[in-house]
Amino acid sequence: MTSGTREIFLIAHDDQLTWKITKILVDRDYRVSASRTVAEGLGRVYETPPLLIIIHEPLVRGKALKQLKNFKKDNLFSHIPVVLVVSPEWEQQLIDWDEYPVEDYLTTTFRTDELVNRISLCLNRFFRALDPNPLTRLPGNTSILRQIQQCLDLGKNVAIAYLDIDNFKAFNDRYGFSRGDEALRMAARILSNIVKDYRSEDSFVGHVGGDDFVFIVPTESIDEVCRRIIANFDAIIPSLYEDAERKKGCIVAKDRSGKKQIFPLMSVSIAVVTNEAGRLAHYGEVSARASQVKKLVKKISGSTYLVDRRKKTSQP
Repeated sequence: MTSGTREIFLIAHDDQLTWKITKILVDRDYRVSASRTVAEGLGRVYETPPLLIIIHEPLVRGKALKQLKNFKKDNLFSHIPVVLVVSPEWEQQLIDWDEYPVEDYLTTTFRTDELVNRISLCLNRFFRALDPNPLTRLPGNTSILRQIQQCLDLGKNVAIAYLDIDNFKAFNDRYGFSRGDEALRMAARILSNIVKDYRSEDSFVGHVGGDDFVFIVPTESIDEVCRRIIANFDAIIPSLYEDAERKKGCIVAKDRSGKKQIFPLMSVSIAVVTNEAGRLAHYGEVSARASQVKKLVKKISGSTYLVDRRKKTSQP
């Protein structure tokens, strides 16, 4: 795993349990953020998604259990594994796991090696099954293809948007990989935080790789979502530049042929394909249309978006 991906959220009101888990994981180079309630802990996930969440079972009852269920139904965050810590007595019951949306559990009498191994196994299952991007922890290509095809198979009236960060390579070359990674994480947070406001069972955000992202929202929301993403990106991203270059609105960097060029500040181009009236049948159609729209939108300077509203029989 790359740097910045080893954060674990711990939700527990037992101070001794919190101290024990935190010490063991910190000694193994994890970073642990603790909360005392499910509402507080899950609320923080929307700001900085962790690698995994550990919850003490006594906190997951009533309203808190409903909050956890809603969280795991959210396509934006359902991929984050949850481990439940239970008492030995609780473990001896006949447990209805449909009631507990978790990926694994441990008893409070766990040994150090048991905690470490179970978390490691849970994370390995997570990475094998969902191919998350190691930098942003957003679902990767396999999950993106699966989500898009599922929407098409069910005839969902959704908009599938491909977002590309313009001039990212020049920024990355000028400021280095660390600042470039910061820009990508910032873009991921902007997308996740905005798309979650239009929450539906079909909303989704994924990271294709590099500076390419995908998000899915109901078609009727796409214009507003794109405008908000652009406004937030254009307001926040300039803060990553040095003062002089930010004021000039450009940087000097080498292009792909090695020649020095002037590049504007980073912006976003969003190519959107809609599935209105269930007009698309296969992911390949979405990809082909998005590529055509992307060529057009990339010709426009600054942050912008373009929605393909052609009918199925239309030619480019």
